[in-house]
Amino acid sequence: MKDLTLTLSNFVPISLEAMEHVKLLDRFDTKYIIHEDQLKEYLEAIGSQYMLLVIGGKLVHPYETLYFDTPDFHLYYMHHSGMLNRYKLRCRKYVNSGISYFEVKSKTNTRRTIKNRMQVDDIPEMLTPTLNQYITDHTPGVYHDYIPVLRVFFDRITLVNKLANERLTFDINLRYKRNGIEKKLLNMVIVEVKQEKHTVSPLRELMKTKRQSQDYLSKYCMGLTCLNKGLKKNHFKQKINTLNKLGYDIH
Repeated sequence: MKDLTLTLSNFVPISLEAMEHVKLLDRFDTKYIIHEDQLKEYLEAIGSQYMLLVIGGKLVHPYETLYFDTPDFHLYYMHHSGMLNRYKLRCRKYVNSGISYFEVKSKTNTRRTIKNRMQVDDIPEMLTPTLNQYITDHTPGVYHDYIPVLRVFFDRITLVNKLANERLTFDINLRYKRNGIEKKLLNMVIVEVKQEKHTVSPLRELMKTKRQSQDYLSKYCMGLTCLNKGLKKNHFKQKINTLNKLGYDIH
């Protein structure tokens, strides 16, 4: 972590207020998974082209997320079947800033990611009537009786492109909790490129040079497959096997 802090300290800082222009609640996402041993090299390679989000002097920011689904995991199975126009429900807490949002995160049939969110005081353990109404207003309303099913913790490095409307996130120290059981994937780094439209990206160009393939297994689906052995996962099997062979221990 000491070497990582030194690498990050070389970035030009940007405040949370200054990066309002890159909220990107309607965007295209490109996702990669790399090993933590590669992180320092990748950050150094793009350091001159991005700024680093700094909050209260902190360079890395802890996140806590609680996902909601139906008791029989309809939202998970929408993703598992590859259904377009799918969505996830979650409440996310930005620990350093003390801000929490309830979010409906949708994937459209054009593969755009759209987030609708409302600020809340903290992560609720159960959905309130207000949150249920928010879900009704922003989803097709096919499913009901959502319950909390997975809690996710990670630490995030956020970069902002100096010249383009683009944000990068590097999620490290990934931990899952469900029904008192915990799973840690501490050597994995989930990298996401977030853009208003697909344009040239220094990070995506670097990934091409490194022959780093894209990955589309969400943190939510990965966590459920880790902690719910009885869950159907055959459509994810190839991705999971590949990650296991790379030493990430997802079973």
